[in-house]
Amino acid sequence: MSRKYKFFIKDASVIFTDDLSLKKDKELVEGEWYRAFEKQSVVKSSTVFCANLDEWMSKLRQRFDFVQAGGGFVTNQKDELLMIHRRGFWDLPKGKLDPGETIEQCAKREVEEETGVGELEINSKAFTTYHLYTENKETVVKESHWYGMTTKSKNEPVAQTEEDIEKAIWVKLPVKEKQLGEAYASIQDVIGHYLGIR
Repeated sequence: MSRKYKFFIKDASVIFTDDLSLKKDKELVEGEWYRAFEKQSVVKSSTVFCANLDEWMSKLRQRFDFVQAGGGFVTNQKDELLMIHRRGFWDLPKGKLDPGETIEQCAKREVEEETGVGELEINSKAFTTYHLYTENKETVVKESHWYGMTTKSKNEPVAQTEEDIEKAIWVKLPVKEKQLGEAYASIQDVIGHYLGIR
């Protein structure tokens, strides 16, 4: 069974895959991709064949700082999705892993801190996204683990304004196209993934 890892760089994405049917498209040249990632110079989405995907990911982890984060695709009993609006984009609640906690604990804590919604129950395996950004002049990869969650809470969401969150609201599913268009590409992927398995 073929596998893939999708990295988001600004408005573009790069999929590294061991799917043999894609081998003809573009082979992996390690040095080129290290340089492209370091400069975040990828401007066009592409798919890259990689014969040994595990080895490649291991090399990327050695080369770049991978920051772990957890978040949630949270639905309530009214079939609504919990969304936040931050810095001009629609988003899902997430945040960085704290020392000593599991990634599942992180995901639930971040949802509750950013929206005030509790009584959370994880009901899926994680769906993982990778996003490159610059921190202290260094390229960092945020590895976000997203969990499908449900809540029985009837509390209205409350935005955590100290984290630059302007709104935290329940959105009727399926998410409207306009709202999806105002979300990061990685968030569109998360929503698409969970709507596809419901």
